[in-house]
Amino acid sequence: MALECKDVGFHYNTENWLFRNVDLRVGKGEIVGIIGYSGCGKTSLSKLLADYLIPSEGEILIDGEKHKKGEFKKVQLIYQHPEKIMNPRWKMKEILSESYEPEQKILDKFGIRNEWFNRYPIELSGGEMQRFSIVRSLNPKTEYLIADEMTTMLDGLTQAFIWKQLLEIVKTRNIGLIIISHEKDIIKKLCDRCYYMSDQKVEEINIDSIYFIKKQSPRVFLHPWVSLINNKKF
Repeated sequence: MALECKDVGFHYNTENWLFRNVDLRVGKGEIVGIIGYSGCGKTSLSKLLADYLIPSEGEILIDGEKHKKGEFKKVQLIYQHPEKIMNPRWKMKEILSESYEPEQKILDKFGIRNEWFNRYPIELSGGEMQRFSIVRSLNPKTEYLIADEMTTMLDGLTQAFIWKQLLEIVKTRNIGLIIISHEKDIIKKLCDRCYYMSDQKVEEINIDSIYFIKKQSPRVFLHPWVSLINNKKF
């Protein structure tokens, strides 16, 4: 029982592959880290795993089966910026109930106050919105979670609080968790295994070796329109 990438490749345009030949596996109850420099494709890979993007080649399997259209997504993605996935015209109670009606004990676990339910996203802090985003992702049908730089924008105390609560639930429910982060200490402390993304590929590495990874410059891809303008093909 696992979330798997099999020989997966992806590109936004055929001239620039973001990555190719990716093989990755996350078992139920396992915590796996993905680390890499900015622009290497970590967020795009997370969207592929969560079925928000379609692989250009290869396949992604959930417990041996492909994503099923029209059904609940068993792989839930928690973004770095929760405000970008919330309807600004909806109150928080509507945003949460769109997924499910969580029990009071899970709301209490993440410190979500009752008065926040009648507020709009703009009326909450980033940390408060992220708590809603996490609880929203913990639908009873969720089997795998992807935390993409989930706590990067939060202060240290809030980070520690959120990780503690989430990890307790992940272990209790035997959820497979992927942690995408630039923070090597988080990867080392929380993860069972680790993958490193660079040079259009993904490879599993010894988790103790992450401190020896050298910094690399972000990759820059030009939008297709830029190429057209530069070549005067318009």
